[in-house]
Amino acid sequence: MPEIKKIRKKRDTSQKRNAILEGAIQVFTQNGFDTSSMDHIADVAGVSKRTIYNHFPSKEILFQEIVADFLKQRDEIKPIRYAPDLSLEEQLKEFAGAELFLINDPVRRRLSKLFTSVFLMDIEFSKKTRSQYSPHSAFIIWLNSAKENQKLSFKSPELAARVFYGMLEGCLTYPALFTDGESLKYMDPLLNEIILAFLACYKYMENTNE
Repeated sequence: MPEIKKIRKKRDTSQKRNAILEGAIQVFTQNGFDTSSMDHIADVAGVSKRTIYNHFPSKEILFQEIVADFLKQRDEIKPIRYAPDLSLEEQLKEFAGAELFLINDPVRRRLSKLFTSVFLMDIEFSKKTRSQYSPHSAFIIWLNSAKENQKLSFKSPELAARVFYGMLEGCLTYPALFTDGESLKYMDPLLNEIILAFLACYKYMENTNE
């Protein structure tokens, strides 16, 4: 019986946490971060404000938890391991697809807009939030494996990762945010060009000097 009570309590806690996160997303995306209140979030989530504070001590921590959950969804579809039997192009498209997951759906696009606006308005908060994540870690592991397999050549995997994601964000992510997804209609040829440009710079060549 005690074990059943523990399971039920854990399930109830998880359900309330999810309700709070969903309520906060709705309030933040409709009203913005600064003008949203914990009272409003409690009303939308159908919980007491005290319950919110039991889970999230501040509005900032609640916001950071939304960011964490959002990025976790993206990271779960990243191809962590290098696959020598697949082409580099195919694997790079998988990484690109995981990044585009953040903006290829209207709800996720609204969240991405929210994060971008909050971080632009409060640089210190942005630094504090972003410092908790290593956004390119999976790609860096993949890059090093591809280099060991003599498929890529670079001096710095961190720099190569920044180049790849810089092209994705500049050519695909931000235009999608600014056009509310309209630019994604022309995504495929642009993505192909990004991958060609990346491989033109970093693909392994015999007798290459690093």
